[in-house]
Amino acid sequence: MIALADMLVDPAKAAGIEVPPDPNDYDPSSYPHWHVFCEAQIGQPMPDFNVHWGNAKVVAAVPRKGIGRMTLRGLVKRGFQIGYSK
Repeated sequence: MIALADMLVDPAKAAGIEVPPDPNDYDPSSYPHWHVFCEAQIGQPMPDFNVHWGNAKVVAAVPRKGIGRMTLRGLVKRGFQIGYSK
């Protein structure tokens, strides 16, 4: 489980997600992909230790015009992985 936004910075940057200068204090409308990634990933059980790297790519692939309406269910349908086992 990822507990802190700081733990998501490297995977987000590698996936092309714009990360705010302060990952814990930012305007969600200015960093919508970062916001969705954090909201969906932090506190979720993960089926694999490194799954957040792939999850960052799933979030990054969502078009900007649709990211604000994306739900966790929608992310899972796109390949976002959560849960204790596959």
